[in-house]
Amino acid sequence: MWDQTVDMLKSAFPGDHNDVLQSIAGNPRTPIEALEILARREFIGATPDRHSILPPTTDDSIVRSLAYNPSLTPQLLSILVQDPCVEVRVCLVRHPNLTEALWLRLAEDTEISVREAVAAAINSPVRVLELLARDEQIEVQIKVATNRNTPITVLQLLANNENPSVRTAVASNPQLPETILTQLANDEKIEVRRAVVQNPNTPAPIRETLRDLIVQPATRQTSPTLRGLSRLYNPNTDDITTILAEYASSENAFVRFVTLLHPLTPSEVLTQGAQSASWLERYAVADNPATNNELRQQLAQDSNRIVRAAARVNTNS
Repeated sequence: MWDQTVDMLKSAFPGDHNDVLQSIAGNPRTPIEALEILARREFIGATPDRHSILPPTTDDSIVRSLAYNPSLTPQLLSILVQDPCVEVRVCLVRHPNLTEALWLRLAEDTEISVREAVAAAINSPVRVLELLARDEQIEVQIKVATNRNTPITVLQLLANNENPSVRTAVASNPQLPETILTQLANDEKIEVRRAVVQNPNTPAPIRETLRDLIVQPATRQTSPTLRGLSRLYNPNTDDITTILAEYASSENAFVRFVTLLHPLTPSEVLTQGAQSASWLERYAVADNPATNNELRQQLAQDSNRIVRAAARVNTNS
């Protein structure tokens, strides 16, 4: 059966065309036997490169397409949660057939980007969110804190976190009850209290006690760039890294671009920027002097030649 399935895959196209294989991998009508071969990376194409030093394997782009196939069974998904490609494992959080056991395996992934994706997924099981709320990485805890599906008990735990960035994330959760909003309205950090003001679920009496923190609407004379800022930086009251993290989420593309160029922008923000769909934002990360070498090496393989060039120049400098 295995040989017949491989022959079927090879006969589907002349030569080595990954785009056709991607279509096969993502097609819900593709036989399970063929999907398993692709999931195990046992299909290497009709014309493997004999001059390659590395052993042949199924291309990452094909397995990424496979990860979106709605016909994948829990058995096939259990293969993919161990896939060597991080992007494949990240894609799996969108799959409807993940069992709680598979969610837990992804929640224990060694790559922070996978755990972040699990923590941010609205369909993550409560048990998984409870686990990730205690993750060693602050970035993962923040994703749990902002997840609308996070239970109140976990939000209360995170509201007492010693890291103000985590408490700020909790304060922004629109599902937050009044009891926790009241607690965070008295937080020592201004960024936490400001997040309470901006939370749409904050009752009027609490909002009134924090009225000095309410951002005034932009006037018609305000520049488009300033309108893209959640607030202006006040060196007397604001922490610059916290402000930069906020600016990185601006709806204004220029604000995000400048933020990703700033040497004090937090490393977790740069990591997210390196995954941006905008090549300009990936370029900004590649050109930022604070970007670590591991991230630069990743960007040195970017699909955009300008991003690759910037990453390589700064790596060698």
